[in-house]
Amino acid sequence: MKHFSSYVNKIIKFRFCGKDLNFSLSHALFSSFDIDEGTRLLLKGIAQHIDLESVHSCLDVGCGVGVIGICIHRRLPNATVVMQDRDAIAAAFAKENSRENGGEATEVQCGLAFHHIEGRSFDLVTSNLPAKAGVPVLEAFFRHVSAFLTPQGIAAVVVVAPLVSFTISTLKALGYWIVYSETTKRHTALHFRPGESSSTGNALPVDLAPYIRGKQVFSAHEVSYEIETAWSLPDFDTLGYSLSISFELLRTQPVKGELLVWNPGQGHLVAYLLRRHARAISGISLASRDSLELEITRRNLGSFDREPRVASAVPSEICLLDILPRAGIDFLCAAPHPIPRVPWQSEMAVAATEIVKPGGMLFIVSTSTEAHRFLASLHGWRLIESRKQFGWRALLLKHQ
Repeated sequence: MKHFSSYVNKIIKFRFCGKDLNFSLSHALFSSFDIDEGTRLLLKGIAQHIDLESVHSCLDVGCGVGVIGICIHRRLPNATVVMQDRDAIAAAFAKENSRENGGEATEVQCGLAFHHIEGRSFDLVTSNLPAKAGVPVLEAFFRHVSAFLTPQGIAAVVVVAPLVSFTISTLKALGYWIVYSETTKRHTALHFRPGESSSTGNALPVDLAPYIRGKQVFSAHEVSYEIETAWSLPDFDTLGYSLSISFELLRTQPVKGELLVWNPGQGHLVAYLLRRHARAISGISLASRDSLELEITRRNLGSFDREPRVASAVPSEICLLDILPRAGIDFLCAAPHPIPRVPWQSEMAVAATEIVKPGGMLFIVSTSTEAHRFLASLHGWRLIESRKQFGWRALLLKHQ
């Protein structure tokens, strides 16, 4: 990951099964100052109550900075360890932390749970399950996990206190056998195996059903479009201020040629622009740090009979240079997700100048303060239009 040190908030030491490890943490990710209590509880139970000598492969779902998978790998250096996270920054930190702790052989994937590992099975599947994922996503995890366990495999998870009742009742309903549990004030760790009556499922790469909230029609400036929206992403039932000001500025602007959307969210902006300029837009590329944004937007593009030329999860603006050709984009729409103390403005300025054609356009929406800092870091562009509303600012610039 380019400029990795800029994203590091703290480096901490951690000991697991007699092995000393170092982990870089980030403001952009969960538990940015220390290893969280849930992860500690989960690792304690794994070390004390799972026969690790029988574990030859491990999958950690929602790996974050990689603590669980890296600890397992240090304890079992010959085991196959795969770590998954939907956040590209998390995946980048897991890779860097693996390298730092001698685990270059670990496999890190950026994607949704169980996607892109069809046909593989593991002796141990672990996860510090996030409450914010939503009940349908968590239920799908429990429903699918048995399909990725070897015949003698075991799953080990930790959940926050409000989810304990749901988790136990779901596991029992699916026919799992709970072989160990430990509860603290805030968390419960559970180890479980498929029982004879366990129902299994297959996680298909295009199966987004657990993430889908529903389908809805949205309207703005005489344009209506229908899209599906996903859990845990904003703008699922109404258009927020950033989208409102975006549509207000873009409604009078011609958009044509090759379009790139950075952080497309639910896909509102793409749908809006296709309703207005479908014939003029020759191709669409998508990039985001969040794999769910890419998948839901790709799905919504299908209703327009479009398929993105590129749909890549990358951790930062500067990494757009790794996935797109120089001077290959006519119109770039960007919705940065600021991270404390990380200067996204300078990265966006460099990336946009490299990938947008001379004469091409850059549209960017952010808070007014962030937009002001962005303009100060930008050279070789001419400001065409600027709009402000409720603390947000939208900018349209032309590449000179």
